[in-house]
Amino acid sequence: MVLYGGLAIAALTDIVTWKIYNWLTFSMLAVGLLMAVSPGGIGIGSALAGAGAAFVLHWTLWKGGLEGAGDAKLMMAVGAFVGLSTMLEATVWRYLLLLPYAVVVLTVLRRWTHFRAALRWSLDKARGVPVGERPEPTFMPFGPLIAIAVPVALNTGWLEFFG
Repeated sequence: MVLYGGLAIAALTDIVTWKIYNWLTFSMLAVGLLMAVSPGGIGIGSALAGAGAAFVLHWTLWKGGLEGAGDAKLMMAVGAFVGLSTMLEATVWRYLLLLPYAVVVLTVLRRWTHFRAALRWSLDKARGVPVGERPEPTFMPFGPLIAIAVPVALNTGWLEFFG
């Protein structure tokens, strides 16, 4: 329930402010690590593996411009709560659910024209066609998507098949 509460707060703050705050992600990370060593916890090794792998993977995605820093730190906290395989599965679900999520968000935010302009600019640039200034990027909050992907991963466990 602590994890779900933190995910709900992250989703809400990301929708309202377009930020997932450090106070939330770092406190969730600390609580996840503490819960790992409690009776019935996943164990400190699993928690550290999940948080550490999330750091490496999501820092890389952040540096590549595919997610925000708050998203990366939230996934580190998720890794501390659920361990390596479930964190990886949540990451996979996040990207599998991205297309329907993006359709909804772009529709609600009325950003389709912006998105098409950015896509056209990127395609023209890739083909070597002279392009002007880059259009304003189309951002969307990923906190709600992470808040959906984590429970899906916890309830499917398809990566456990490989473990």
